[in-house]
Amino acid sequence: MLSDRDILKAISGNKISIEPFDYGALTPNGYDMRVGEIMIPSLEIKVTKGTVKIPKLTRFLVGTLEYVKLNEGYVAELWLKSKWARRGVIASFGLVDAGFEGILTLGAFATSEIELSVGDKFVQICFFKLGTPAEKPYAVRSGNYQGQKNIKI
Repeated sequence: MLSDRDILKAISGNKISIEPFDYGALTPNGYDMRVGEIMIPSLEIKVTKGTVKIPKLTRFLVGTLEYVKLNEGYVAELWLKSKWARRGVIASFGLVDAGFEGILTLGAFATSEIELSVGDKFVQICFFKLGTPAEKPYAVRSGNYQGQKNIKI
């Protein structure tokens, strides 16, 4: 796992990119990613500014504000910020593949009513260096969401 120093070094070496980058979102071993857009499919709601009340027992999607690029030698994991877990949000995330580039779409479920605002810190991304670079990075293996700039279902 990369430390804050390792993350900054990987960014300066063009191995990882986070745009826009906010130094205040850097953690000792990751980076806090912010909400860029919110979608509640069952209510046909999609917002890119302001605050949304998400009803109890509702599935929702978050698109990150940050656009991430990983070269073929790095992967990442996402972790829900404990603030949201304490408020009743349940979420499950997969790995961010080597070679991925785009915003991240995150699926979650509210067990109680919550308010979520564009700009809120929602997940922490943690980076890992692979032992050897991927032979076929994300864009070659599947690339379904490569380059996405908005939530895709």
